[in-house]
Amino acid sequence: MDKPYAETVRRNARRWEAMAHHRLGMTVEDHRTGDSPLWTEEVALLGELRGQRVLHLACAVCDEGIAMAMAGAVVTGLDAAPTHLQTGREKAAALGVEVDLRLGDMMALPDDLGPFDLAYISSGGLCWVPDLDDWLEGVSRVLKPGGRLLITEHHPLWKSLGVAGERALVVQEDYFGQRELAGPRDPGKSAIGVAQTAESPDELHSFVWGIGAIVSALLRHGFRIAALQEFPDAAMYGGLGDAADCIPAVYILVGERV
Repeated sequence: MDKPYAETVRRNARRWEAMAHHRLGMTVEDHRTGDSPLWTEEVALLGELRGQRVLHLACAVCDEGIAMAMAGAVVTGLDAAPTHLQTGREKAAALGVEVDLRLGDMMALPDDLGPFDLAYISSGGLCWVPDLDDWLEGVSRVLKPGGRLLITEHHPLWKSLGVAGERALVVQEDYFGQRELAGPRDPGKSAIGVAQTAESPDELHSFVWGIGAIVSALLRHGFRIAALQEFPDAAMYGGLGDAADCIPAVYILVGERV
């Protein structure tokens, strides 16, 4: 029987495929010259990758996964858009690295996946998870005991707040994800490809997950919180003025499967 959110996942996947033609990510030359898609803070938390089995969830064109493979990891990427995966395969081939890119739904991970040392989801990934418990049940199942989940994501405060002027913010979305708020949305927070596919019949539906909700869900599913870091990014609050670096814009959360 379909989950209550199944149709939302299917619509999002169809739109994601339409958007994928506009989402090429880094160039091969960027990778070759060492322009890493991984943040410095992520690299520090990831540690030694050589020989590590990594699952890159919602991988898109798998730039981060490719960077991990170049560092010696054994990488499997999962995404809902065939065009994303084809782009990623072409990059990996040009760079001479192996990544196993698979078409799939991260809410229904295949039984033949794993066990992995690390599951990774990068910015703009977790917002497409409609149910944290269902998602984490699958992630926990494919991680080995002691395996880690590293989440890098736009901060839910950034998702919830819009800039209304210098040192002025307005609430645009419900931080707790309980209800829809009417009114305009900041187009700068839309994923690449949304504007180019505006005529698509498949409307995207993303989700705001507060930090407390994510941490609580991880604890329910047998994870230990190994790290939680929040960071400012003034560029993500354009127009806010001199206080733009005083509120969080992104976070990194690491859970270890007990």
